[in-house]
Amino acid sequence: MDAHLRAGERLWAIGDVTGIRLLTHVGKYQGEVVAANILGEPREANYEAIPAVVYTDPQAAAVGAAEAAFSATSAVSDVAKTATYTRAYAQSSGFLTLLSDGERLTGAYALGPEAGEWLQQATLAIRACVPLQVLRDTIQPFPTFSEIYVATLKALDKAIKAAR
Repeated sequence: MDAHLRAGERLWAIGDVTGIRLLTHVGKYQGEVVAANILGEPREANYEAIPAVVYTDPQAAAVGAAEAAFSATSAVSDVAKTATYTRAYAQSSGFLTLLSDGERLTGAYALGPEAGEWLQQATLAIRACVPLQVLRDTIQPFPTFSEIYVATLKALDKAIKAAR
């Protein structure tokens, strides 16, 4: 199988048979890549940022590298809350950890309410190689769990500057 998911003459591979990651969303993505190639729109599959979510309560989610030169973690309990939250998140053991090579995000993992949703921001940043400076200058909506990125990116920046 090549980068276009071509397995042979007029033969394509998607899903579990590729052995890439046995996740439904990976198979769906591969189907889109194959469809584009069949329609004459050359497209290669890219697996740098495959999100994985364990749908428990709270959710556990991860994307990208598991280790990096720099990392920072923030607690969900530190995210500003309003009456719109119906659970006692102030006592939550949830967190967001961001990993970086010093220039960009290379990985992230999280535990918290709907972590699979708010980790998507890291998935896009890893895939698009978004510079840390751009991420630090991104306005996060209030009140959302995505606000955890503000504190975590600030802590990551501090760790990188301290090492240099």
